[in-house]
Amino acid sequence: MLPLYVDVSGKRIVVFGGGAVAERKICQILETDGAGLDVQVYSLDFTPRIEELRKKGEIQCFRCDLWDQNLEDLVKGAFLILICTGDETLNNRILKEAAKFDALVNYRHDGDAFMSSVVNKGGFLISISTGGKGPAMARYMKAKISALIADKEEKMLLIQSNLRRYLKEKIKDEKRRREILNSVLSDPECWAALDAPVDAAEKLILQIVGDRYA
Repeated sequence: MLPLYVDVSGKRIVVFGGGAVAERKICQILETDGAGLDVQVYSLDFTPRIEELRKKGEIQCFRCDLWDQNLEDLVKGAFLILICTGDETLNNRILKEAAKFDALVNYRHDGDAFMSSVVNKGGFLISISTGGKGPAMARYMKAKISALIADKEEKMLLIQSNLRRYLKEKIKDEKRRREILNSVLSDPECWAALDAPVDAAEKLILQIVGDRYA
């Protein structure tokens, strides 16, 4: 598998099923992407959380019996298809229709797009997957990694972004810029500076960079 981050803003995402599995995957999509999502959910029933998301206007829900629908029309034009009904025969039928189109399909190991556990915190987006070997372990690692991202890490990410832009203006050598950024991350004084508010911390770190590295 090749881990990728894909911008799905403005792209049509079709979800078949309105139960707990669909809810979990829909919430993950909404948590990791910004505005402009086009999420359409087709099912006979929906969980209260999915109904809540519909009422907020974050997704669209279409109550229907999928056995009576023209599935080809529903999957046509979709960028990503999530197959989450509790009916295996119906799921396989949807998978067969989806295969006719150029769309990513998430359905167990029969699809070609897999959704991992995701940490979305402090400006970091980190995915954790065990390749289906241990979903519980993936959730465990998500909690451990999330706990590592605190206020200092969030501040450092912002300062690194600003420092990177600053160094691009001052230093033409890309290798040297990379060395400086790495040096900041391994410098105890730079991390200690993060005890101050972010603006003050950034000034202190810029001073350290100017004195030692630039």
